[in-house]
Amino acid sequence: MKIRIFPIYLLVFYFTVCQTNQTNGPEHSNSKESKSSFTLQYEMDLPTKVLKVGPNLEISIGKFALHSFNQLASQIFNVSSYSARKENDPLEPGTIILRKVQVNRSMVFEEGTTKFQHATFASIVEFLFVKESGETYRILGQSDPIQTSTIPFTSNDHDSEEKIASSIQSAIAIGLKKMTQPKEDWKWDGSQMMFQQGNGN
Repeated sequence: MKIRIFPIYLLVFYFTVCQTNQTNGPEHSNSKESKSSFTLQYEMDLPTKVLKVGPNLEISIGKFALHSFNQLASQIFNVSSYSARKENDPLEPGTIILRKVQVNRSMVFEEGTTKFQHATFASIVEFLFVKESGETYRILGQSDPIQTSTIPFTSNDHDSEEKIASSIQSAIAIGLKKMTQPKEDWKWDGSQMMFQQGNGN
């Protein structure tokens, strides 16, 4: 008798475990109930921001930033709307504003020669975060440098634009992630992360 009933016990046990996993699993704990609802805005001039890399070549870093901003923020928050911010718009609670984007680039040559060694791209973005309580914070996100061994923006260069887009996406992801963390974790090194004139900001 016990041998015949044993498979039934197994079946009931398996069903119970499955129900428990569905209730307590990652999908449930990360449900939309745990997300905050926010309005996304960006400064009016941001879509026109470019990185000038030659007399006739410009990289649309503003468009890269807007695409990543909308995509990544929607994965973290419940987004109620996404639009450009007009100059006199009030700062409404529950708003995330993308204000600036900048890409810094540098090239390294072998010491004392003109032999190219590598180039790096690093991006920084600035957000204005208006919490639902009405508190306002300036938050910066900075990417790690992305390196390329090809001289940027030459006829043989096929990946600089892609690496710039990746570095912008990384900077935005870092900035947005800060908003989900305690305020004391938002600290940053101002000497490394300040926006500078003439670098696409």
